[in-house]
Order: sequence, then structure tokens, then C-alpha cells
Amino acid sequence: MTARARTGCQPCRTRHLKCDHATPQCGRCEASNRECTKGYPYRVYKSKFADDQKWLKTTNDLTFIDETEGLSNSHESGSESDTPFAPSEDRPSTPAGSTSSSHIPRSAVSPSLSSIRLILDSDTGQTPRSPRSFTSLGTMNPSILDKPGAKIISPKPPIFSNDDFVQLPSPDPSTGKAFVEEDSVALAYEGFQNSIAPPPPSIYLDTPVWPLTDPSEAVLLRHFVQNLAIWLDLCDPMQHFQVEVPRRAGICPILLNAIFALSARHLSHIGNYDSFASNRYHDECLKYLIPMLNNTATISDETLFAATIILRVLEEIDLPDSDLQGHMLGIQVFVGARDPYAIRGGLSEAAFWVGLRQEIYVATVKQKSVKINLDQCLVDRSVEPASDFEWANRAVVHYADVLNCCFGPEGVAFSKWVELKDYSEKWQEMKPSSFTPIFYRDANAQKREAFPEVWYSHACHIIGVQHHKLGQILLAIFDPKIPRVGGSRSTAIKSMEEQIKQDLRELCGIGLYNRWTPPGIFTASMGIAICGDRFDIRSDQEALLDVLVRTENDHARRTTAVQNQMKEAWGWMSED
Repeated sequence: MTARARTGCQPCRTRHLKCDHATPQCGRCEASNRECTKGYPYRVYKSKFADDQKWLKTTNDLTFIDETEGLSNSHESGSESDTPFAPSEDRPSTPAGSTSSSHIPRSAVSPSLSSIRLILDSDTGQTPRSPRSFTSLGTMNPSILDKPGAKIISPKPPIFSNDDFVQLPSPDPSTGKAFVEEDSVALAYEGFQNSIAPPPPSIYLDTPVWPLTDPSEAVLLRHFVQNLAIWLDLCDPMQHFQVEVPRRAGICPILLNAIFALSARHLSHIGNYDSFASNRYHDECLKYLIPMLNNTATISDETLFAATIILRVLEEIDLPDSDLQGHMLGIQVFVGARDPYAIRGGLSEAAFWVGLRQEIYVATVKQKSVKINLDQCLVDRSVEPASDFEWANRAVVHYADVLNCCFGPEGVAFSKWVELKDYSEKWQEMKPSSFTPIFYRDANAQKREAFPEVWYSHACHIIGVQHHKLGQILLAIFDPKIPRVGGSRSTAIKSMEEQIKQDLRELCGIGLYNRWTPPGIFTASMGIAICGDRFDIRSDQEALLDVLVRTENDHARRTTAVQNQMKEAWGWMSED
């Protein structure tokens, strides 16, 4: 006999959502201000059927229809359904006889304007805050949370009536009412330039803090917008961290303090800014953020997700030689709290891709698998025609898959390696022509140049090509087809070493000659951490070390640990 120990509430069960079993009201029902009724407990008994049991004969071609309340009305009348996973014209349903897969093209699940509907009707008696105009970055007070109107109160049910509270909908400037995607409550960013999301009242101000009064804090905000946000918007055509995040920071002290903390730390490393200022903003931010990670509603807040991403960048600057996992746990919590379809579009998707690249950085440096569960995210692993941004993200996901294959607990499975190798070759063959460098010059050996000069026209091309090359390097290192013994082993090893060195040279050349995109040189440093020890010519070693030094001196991304590892591998330590 097999018994089901706990039963979620009926609303969560009807909508195929995970219930936290809280009483008297679960977190999802409390967040959406919905009546929480307990589901019917049941037990499943396994019994032996009689030998003469008669069974109905069925055809092979069967179609199963869920006739539960709500879905049956949708099937009969074709009306909209509140069930998050109900089929719609924008989400492909699984054909009969097939199985679901996470390899779903982005175009197949992206929200369309035809599937957008209003969820806040006039009979609710409440409407979101009207959008405000942000015409100047201005200056800001030193203590945002001390400003009148900054109320930190105990959480209460938000005014939105959506079932999941997975994302905060942005209001339509013309009506002041929030738009939510029919099935997944993903944001509709029509009128994006003038929108700002209405959030839970416990973490937001009633009025924005602009105009500001402290010039030093205005400098911090401007530094983030002009110099640091581009680190995060690499593959985001909407540039959410440059445009939308500063707007939301005006009413979210947690987000604003995260921005201040990152900018102050970066300026203190590359200039003479007060080194203790970042600590003050960081502590003020964490004082309110950490307790909220235990709340079902707040961990679904995309603005707090963005704040966590920014704090993660700060940790990458501060803690390169110790534990890099501090806010990665928070990022995993934010990703796990969302319906996969709800991550599509808006600030949530932008934050997800940054968080994935951050996790990839940690996994590469520490030689571990990626912690974010990509199976619960609708990532695209196809090679179908798509935008350049999507092709770049495909390369990022592919490299994450390679990391999981090479450093996973099961070891390198031959079939998985072959699958990843095939995809790498298909990505290289099918990628758009825009991923071809706009300029290429081989390294001049007479001038002791170690790297070719490679130019690209956009950051997404740089990130896509570099992550693809990182994947090629690891696949070559972990090639299970390399003989372990015999005369052919040395030949295979030599060929593998040459391929790895060529990929790393191009990786560094892309980073050095596209300095307008700092993450390019960050990614080159990741490649050096993987295989820089394989270079045995002194001039090559000096060139690789120079990349690491530039990364730390120019961009405050400390590479001291990797520098020391390379020096030791090259035998430089004994010379000192």
C-alpha cells in the first residue's frame, strides 16, 4: 500500500501548482488574496487483480482530455482558463504519443499581445499606482529608508488577483491597470519605456525618491547606469538593467541600496572612493532582503530578484578567493519559485540570464556543475532560426550543459558527450552570419603577439562566441575517445592540446580587442583558469598573465587566485 502523506489545497491542485501546506492559508493563496480550501486527501492502494479480470480493448491513437472543473469549460467553449499550464495558442501542446521536453523554442512560448488580458477590473475597488515620469537621475538622500513614506510593515496580501503572484505586472500607462499573460502571468512589456511595476506594499515607497539631494549618491547611480549595467545587459535587447532597474529603484530602497553598494565598491577599487561606503549600503540592503527570502510572495518579486543579481556582482568583486556561493542560493530560490513560463519576458527573464551566467562563472572557477536546475526553465537548445540574442543564450545554456557533463557527480557519459559535441558543431554551423567577426588579424609573432585581433559589432556576439569556445575547450579536455594507452595516445593528446590553445588564444583576443564590453575579458579569464596552465612558452604565459592583471586592475574583478595558480603551474613560484 502506498499512501500520500500530505495534500495541498484545492486551488493549488486545480492550477497544478506546488502548495506549501501552510495553515490556515497557504502562501500562494495568501499572496493572491484567494480563499484557501483544503484538498481531499486520498490513498492509493495497490491490489492484485483477479485472473479473470476483463479489460477493454483500446486503439493505439488516444487523446486524453482533463475534464476537471475550469478546464472542461475551456475545452467546451474555448474561453480563457486560469490554469497555468492549460494549452493556449501561444504554448505548444504535446502531441499524442510524445513526451514533454525543456527543449522548447523561445518563439513557441513567448507572450503575445493577443494572449494578454486585464486582471484588475473596476469592481476590485483597487488599481495599481499610476506610472511616474523619470526625467532625471538627480541626487538622493543618504538614508532612503528614513525618508517619509518609506514604510517597512509586515507583509499583507497584495492587491493583485492573479493566482500565482509569480511576477509583478506592469501597468498600462493609459489605463493604470496591470496586464498579465493569460497562462503564465508573464509580463507584457508594451509601452516598456514608460512602465514601472506596482509591487507588494511592504518593500516599496508610496512616492519615488527623485529628485535627490546627495551628489555623491547621484554619482553612484549614474556610475551604475553608464558603466556597470552594461555588464548585465549583454544579451538583453531591452536593456532592463540600464533602463528599468534604475526606474524601479526610485520606489524600492532595497534595490537602490544594492545599486549604491555595487557602484561604491567598484569605484573604491578603480579610484579613490570611500571604501566603507559600500559596506553601509550593503548592510542596509541585506537587513531587509534576507528575511524576505522565506516569504512565498516576496521571492516571486522580480524587483528583488534583480537586487539579488546586483548583490551577486558585488560578491564577485569582494570574494574571489573564498566562498562565492552567498547570493547564489538566493538566485536559485528566485528561479525555483517561478512558473517556467512566467520567466519568459521582462525583468524576470533578464535577471535569469544574468544569474545563469553568474552561476557559470562560479562553476568554471571552482570546476563544479551548475547549481541552477535548467530542467525547470524553458531554455532553448534548438538551432532553429532566431534572433542573435537567442543564439547567444543558446551558447550559454550549451556551456552550462557541458559543465554539468564534465563536472557532474556521474562523470562523463559517452552518449552525453557525443550529444553535446554534435550540438556544438551544429551551433557553429547554423549560427547567423552576424556572429562572424567584422575584423580578424592573426597574431604577429615577430611583435611577440600571443593573440589574434578579433572585432565584433555587438556584445551578444562576443558572449555567444566566447561561451561556445569555452564549451569546445572542455569537450576537448574530457574527450572520452582519446586513447588511454598505445602509440596513438600521444598523437591524440598533441592534437587536443593544439585545439585548446587555439581556442584560448581566440578567447583572449576577443576579450582584449573588444574592451568596450568588459565581460569579454572576464570570460577570457575563465578560459585561462581552465587551461592556461597548458602553455609552456614564456611569452605566451606573460600574455595570459597580462589578461588576468588587466581584468583585476581595470574592472575590479580580482583574479589573484588564478594568477597564483598559473604561476605555480608554470614554475614561476620557484623562480621567485
